[in-house]
Amino acid sequence: MGRKGAIFGHFCIVLGCFLFAWGMYLLPVSKPTFVDVLTKPLFWGLFSIFGGICANVHSYCRCVQRQEALSSKGD
Repeated sequence: MGRKGAIFGHFCIVLGCFLFAWGMYLLPVSKPTFVDVLTKPLFWGLFSIFGGICANVHSYCRCVQRQEALSSKGD
C-alpha cells in the first residue's frame, strides 16, 4: 500500500483543505443544528484532513503492510 496510500493521503488533505475553506466561508450563514453541522463542508473538511494524515502515517506502517504478521510466522 506504501506509495498508493501516501498519494491517497495527500489527495485527502488537499480536498479537506478546500472543503474546510469553503465551510469557513459558509459558517456565518449556517444553522447550528446537529444535522446541519454534519452536512456542512467544514465538518467533512476536517474529517478529510485528519483522515489524510492518518493515511500518510500508516502508508508505510507495519500494521497496514502486515509485515509484522509475516515476520512472526517465519519464526
